[in-house]
Amino acid sequence: MTKDSNFSVLFMRDDSDVKTFRVSPRRLKALFWVSGFVALVVVVGLAVGVRSFVGYRALLSERRDLESSLAEAQVSLERLGNLDMIQKSQGGAAREPGAAKAQAEDRAAPGAAQRAFAKVNTGAMTVENFRGQFGAQTLNVTFDLNNRASGSLAGDIRLLLLRNDGSLTPLEVPTQDLTYQIQRFKRISTSAPIPEGLNRREALGLRIEIKTSEGELIFGETYALGG
Repeated sequence: MTKDSNFSVLFMRDDSDVKTFRVSPRRLKALFWVSGFVALVVVVGLAVGVRSFVGYRALLSERRDLESSLAEAQVSLERLGNLDMIQKSQGGAAREPGAAKAQAEDRAAPGAAQRAFAKVNTGAMTVENFRGQFGAQTLNVTFDLNNRASGSLAGDIRLLLLRNDGSLTPLEVPTQDLTYQIQRFKRISTSAPIPEGLNRREALGLRIEIKTSEGELIFGETYALGG
């Protein structure tokens, strides 16, 4: 093939004459290069588009998770604010005439508001990583027990739901879920049906009370609930 030779491309149809198209090797090479470049641009464009789409979906998912977390935080802050108001109202009531007798009666009542905010900690046991979450019909609770005593500990745990009015409602939890016998550590995980007629905004917190097998109260504290 000489430098001046051309390629001939024939176009044939049944209903028309044969048409000839001549193209030089240089133009043919240029056509191949242009086609390859266009194909490369298309591939790169598709790769960038897919990557951008995946990134967008990831950002959208993160945004939804953040909005959900903010909503839960807002509910938790609202409950903490209500807890604070109840505590202040109880403290104010203590300064009114005749409040001493009423407080004594409150302490004797199992669901009294005074009990809801009393912290008990003998140092024998600690509660960590508490999480209380409302489901459709149940309240799911998880937390870690850490034995700080020198020997093993055994006993039972009570879960009491704190309402807006400061009253405490014991939760119906399977007995085996809230008994313990540990050397150092135990993970508690249980669920209880939500009391009939109670909605999420009426529940402010959950009180955990831990007793030994002899009935001694060694830990008691109230925690805010999640959304």
